[in-house]
Amino acid sequence: MAPPDAVSPTMSDSNQQGCATVQPKRLLFSRSSEALLPWLAVALGIALIAAPLAAMLLQSLTPADRDGAIASLANFAAIFRTRGIYDAVLNTLVIGVAVTVFSTVLGFALAWIVSRTDLPGRALFETLNLVPFFLSPYVGAISWIYLAAPYGGLIHNSLEYYFGVDVQLPTIYGLGGVIWVLTLFYAPYVYLFVIGPLRRMDGALEDAARVHGSSFLYATWHITLRLTAPALMSGALIVFVTSAGLFDVPLALSLPSGIPTVPTEIYKFVQYPTDFGRASSFGVMIVVVTVVLTLVQRRYVDRRRFDTVTGKGYRPRTIRLKGWPLAAALGLELMYVGTAIVLPLLTLVLVSLSPIWTGVFEPTRATFHNYQFVLFESVLARDAILNSLILAVGGATISVLLALFQSYYLRSGGTRRPRSIVDATLSLPLGIPPIIFGVAFLIIAVRTPLLGTLSLILIAYIARFFPYATRSISAMLLSLHRELEESARCCGASFLQSLWFVALPLLKPGLVAAWIMLAIIFVRELGATVLLYTRGTETLSVALLLMADRSTGYVAALAVIQVVLLAGGFALLRMLRVTTIET
Repeated sequence: MAPPDAVSPTMSDSNQQGCATVQPKRLLFSRSSEALLPWLAVALGIALIAAPLAAMLLQSLTPADRDGAIASLANFAAIFRTRGIYDAVLNTLVIGVAVTVFSTVLGFALAWIVSRTDLPGRALFETLNLVPFFLSPYVGAISWIYLAAPYGGLIHNSLEYYFGVDVQLPTIYGLGGVIWVLTLFYAPYVYLFVIGPLRRMDGALEDAARVHGSSFLYATWHITLRLTAPALMSGALIVFVTSAGLFDVPLALSLPSGIPTVPTEIYKFVQYPTDFGRASSFGVMIVVVTVVLTLVQRRYVDRRRFDTVTGKGYRPRTIRLKGWPLAAALGLELMYVGTAIVLPLLTLVLVSLSPIWTGVFEPTRATFHNYQFVLFESVLARDAILNSLILAVGGATISVLLALFQSYYLRSGGTRRPRSIVDATLSLPLGIPPIIFGVAFLIIAVRTPLLGTLSLILIAYIARFFPYATRSISAMLLSLHRELEESARCCGASFLQSLWFVALPLLKPGLVAAWIMLAIIFVRELGATVLLYTRGTETLSVALLLMADRSTGYVAALAVIQVVLLAGGFALLRMLRVTTIET
């Protein structure tokens, strides 16, 4: 290969002309500094993860009254003496396990229906099944309170008002309500993980089992499920960790009934009087559990073969549905779309148009006053919308740039083993609940000028969510052959020039998709924000929480505005048709 600044004398005229087209004006970076950019991005990413976690670990080992001790396990011991802590842990485990089981079953079923059957309208259902992934679970919890609250919910009151039927529904407040709402909103996580492997799976594997006398259920259990095990385990692990560590839905549905969970207990520890020692100790234990579960999952996958694509040509077999299987598949899809999308969003709109919500919508009294208030009169709502947009645009941009250079390192930086270690380290935040990052950054900033600023929330968002972009961009970068960039480098282009004029045009749809995905996440985030905001730095989700005591109409109107923003981002993603989660 010729040196970067030289051109081979045997190169043809056409090749010389091609090289001339990729020799743009020099950028203001030296070759040596450009080569360091991927390494700097990795170092910054590791620092964003290590610094808050190290601060939290140090705080957990710092005794409340030192008595000459430099480090102590007193905070960990105090956790187990905290009143109600065992109930909180048990409730959290029940939520995590139940949501994981139900979401895995539901997500797999929905993915199998749209990818392997001839269900009418499956292309539409494929899009609708993803909608809850991009909505806020907290808004979903609010919607279901309006729908199913005892004696005040839309379902109960409408049945009584219009049909004279007094039906007592199971209460939405409690563990059952939390599990119900989280299952609806976390099933798409598993759906996203398994739909790709299901589409790539060789249908002959299942046909072979059927030829030898296996039933449909036997082949599904022993062939399909086992071959999709890595994707199922990855999705289930993320669902378990994130649902068990979610703060906002238990805050809305279980805490009013006096049912604590680990996230709500951590939230209490950082309220007045603040106990950072116990909060950080709890956080450290959760991080340890997350790391252990991740290592177990990776070890399981690495020790087994899960070949779903063979070297032979094939077309995935489409299963024809008729009779009761068709009715069951269609009924499942309609039930999911109705309970996860149609009913919650319709209820939000009806509540937002009601001057006073009584549990029944009266069209003659409909008004836009609630929207007028949150858009033009409420300083809190206006600041929250603006802050959320600033965090979404700024945070998504910085995260995607950081992830782009990290992806270059993960593709070609050093030997394979260090890259694997770096990849695992950079992926660590995927399994850590946002409220843990909120505690960690609060500990770091408590005595600094960053405390109470929008910049602190921005840094916490980037630290928690940039791995989503790194995973997505890394997968896309692997599909680009290095010869494309090496050709530009041989023709005299620098690293940044080859990146700008060769790689970025090819990666643009994926980069835009990663940017939109992060912007959506930042608009709906609450777990980390609820510990870091102060007056003037509220976000949309925080404003929904603060307005809950004022008016249901204001909350519903602001929730609808958030849904519109999220729906716009989702529509753009579907136009790009780029997968945003890779297993």
